[in-house]
Amino acid sequence: MAGSIWPALFVVHSRAEGLGYWVDKDYAGGGLASAAVRVIVEKSRSELGLHRLEAGTLLHNVASQRVLLKAGFRKIGMAPNYLHIAGAWQDHNLYQIILHD
Repeated sequence: MAGSIWPALFVVHSRAEGLGYWVDKDYAGGGLASAAVRVIVEKSRSELGLHRLEAGTLLHNVASQRVLLKAGFRKIGMAPNYLHIAGAWQDHNLYQIILHD
């Protein structure tokens, strides 16, 4: 499997959804994550009528941060101890894109 993309959380009253994804290291840098995130953004806007998508990255994951920024996301802050990964609580940069005003 080259990778995966999935909804992480759906909040009905705010029409917002979290977004998660990963790409296998053998496929990294080939544009798969960028293409997948662009498709999810467009489908969320045109078919699902969502207001906002949000995503987070580990602080050191510059490649994933570039994927989000290229797709129109904006950094909105940093969340300390956001997720438990690799046996420790990890800080994350948080991003969002507003799909509808």
